[in-house]
Amino acid sequence: MDVNWSQGSPFIQYLTESVKFWALDAESLSVEQLKGRIKRWLESEEYMVSERAEEISSFHLVISNFHGKGTFADVVKIKGKDFVILGSALQNPPDFMKMLSTIPEKERSEFFNQVQRDLLKFRVDHEFHPSKLMPERMILRDIVYDEDITRTQFMDHLKRVKFASLFLLWSIGHKFSLDLSQSSTPHHDLSGSRPPYG
Repeated sequence: MDVNWSQGSPFIQYLTESVKFWALDAESLSVEQLKGRIKRWLESEEYMVSERAEEISSFHLVISNFHGKGTFADVVKIKGKDFVILGSALQNPPDFMKMLSTIPEKERSEFFNQVQRDLLKFRVDHEFHPSKLMPERMILRDIVYDEDITRTQFMDHLKRVKFASLFLLWSIGHKFSLDLSQSSTPHHDLSGSRPPYG
């Protein structure tokens, strides 16, 4: 078969038009469309998803069964930013904080230093508030840039946050022999504390 490459083959023309279409689609994807897509992806993975209105965000989705009953995660698109933040904030119960205060500072420091080194393997950002040695609230988060948002990329980043959260809960529970199933993200009451997206 003789192909006139000066005009391009039908396949090359099709590819060129497809690339233009997908590039246009990505650029013209509205915030509402992006939110709808992400919500559908999450629901297809059997996550329970609700919405939360906030001044600073274009949208805020709350996953209410992130890694079991009573655990939460947040998916947030901040206004004017070109990325989506995936975050989970774990709240340590008062009984745990009371017990932790009885452990020598050196032992706590060694433990949380090791936990922080291990969290680097998950490639997520993490913060302990108010301090590393007495973390009432532990925040884990990752971001996905708008131009990279595909279902695969989004779910990969979400799994990083999920597995880092599970690792953190397991590490603390194993070290201190506690049932931390009560530790969760109190998405309904963030007054006076930093939200999981920073």
